[in-house]
Amino acid sequence: MFQFALKLCEEHHQKELHAYCNTCEKKICSSCIKVEHNQHDWETITEIVRAKKRSLPEECKEIRANHIPVLEEEIERFERQIQRGEAAFEQNKSVLNSSRQSYVDQINNLFDARIDECRQKHEKATTIYRKYRDGLKQKKEYLEMMTTALDKDINTLPDHDILDMAKDMKDELEKALSYTADKYTCTTMYVPGQMNVQALEDMIGEIQNVSVEEKYDINRYFESIHSINPVSDTNAWIMTLADNFAKLLNRTGEEIKTMSTPCDEIVVLGSAAFVLINELQHLLSVLMGDESIETTICTKQLLPIFISKTANDEILVALRDEGDNFDLITTSRRIIQRMTLTGEVVQTYEFREDGKTRLFTIPTRMTENKNTDICVVNWLMKESGELIVLKKDGRVKFTYRGEELKSEKFDPVDVECDEKCRILFTEVHSGAIHMLSAEGMFLCTLCQYEQLHPWPISFYGNYLWCGFYNGRVKVFKYTSN
Repeated sequence: MFQFALKLCEEHHQKELHAYCNTCEKKICSSCIKVEHNQHDWETITEIVRAKKRSLPEECKEIRANHIPVLEEEIERFERQIQRGEAAFEQNKSVLNSSRQSYVDQINNLFDARIDECRQKHEKATTIYRKYRDGLKQKKEYLEMMTTALDKDINTLPDHDILDMAKDMKDELEKALSYTADKYTCTTMYVPGQMNVQALEDMIGEIQNVSVEEKYDINRYFESIHSINPVSDTNAWIMTLADNFAKLLNRTGEEIKTMSTPCDEIVVLGSAAFVLINELQHLLSVLMGDESIETTICTKQLLPIFISKTANDEILVALRDEGDNFDLITTSRRIIQRMTLTGEVVQTYEFREDGKTRLFTIPTRMTENKNTDICVVNWLMKESGELIVLKKDGRVKFTYRGEELKSEKFDPVDVECDEKCRILFTEVHSGAIHMLSAEGMFLCTLCQYEQLHPWPISFYGNYLWCGFYNGRVKVFKYTSN
């Protein structure tokens, strides 16, 4: 049972606290009302409690029906993060032990050191998840206890205690609802190095730690986000499927500017230059910061699908003919061209080394890695695709088809690369952002949103912007060490 005590004012000779100041959110006595709270909004505790007695049963019911299940779901998500972390550690350890067999006996102690380091980083991350999980469990149990007690004793409890309990319950609920498993993820991975007898440390590889922390969650659109181009730590050009006008958005969700030139796709070349796609007119337009057209490039009989910039101020353009999406014939054209900003074609990527086998069915997204590799999302059929990585000269370096994801379908939708040349891609069926090494080894799942389906991703410095099919935009702090 709750212990009751008379509530007295510590400032005015222990007078009874018989009123409540809504302005200051504190209980007050008659002297408080006359002095510092005389211009504030206040009510007697009796009046407030009378209203609370009518509303609290329904509030308790609301908490149990709607909020407790949300907290339970978040607890379960933390549990899944812990399980994924444990599975990732086991996978990392397995890779280490498999690699160990190809090395000489003299380096066994180095492998053990790496496993210990991996374990320490895993345990550190697990400690954080357990801390949040256990804290959320305690808050859930406290809310269950409070709602049950109020249901049972609301007509017998003193007014002061009802008021205190209602405020405590509200405060604890706000804190509990702020515990979400999306706010912080930390993944530890083992990345093998190349065999090199001159450098055993490099040969074994290193333990890399990547943290993705959600900093901003923008929820202002109802249509899918299909394009994101950050231009600073705070701002990005956004396009949705429902709108042909790119909008400059800050990370609080405020629209700063709308581009007056309609387009199907946009890439930002810097603070004062853009390239726009007009698919129906088969045009690429190079615009300056004031939206004046610098250059217009006609792609002739081919439809421009997507554009991305390269490190040397050129652009990569995905092009296709107007034929059937997936059933290719002899005359079908599905290509990527490297162009200058004046429209000069520097290189065309269309066939494999035999000169006959097509590289792409529909190349929908691509980016140039820091090592000059070209990473391409290639759609093979509806809801199915692959990730093709080409060397700069057009040779296929590797093709990734989602083997580690263990799903019937693999449907990548966008690709991006970090400063260490690791390849990030979003995938529909897993609802996640995954990571590959520059050599095509699956490293980890960075973050997973089962129902939201991440789509476009783009870096600006150490911030990762991500758009979702449901219209949300999230901005992550991306840390790698």
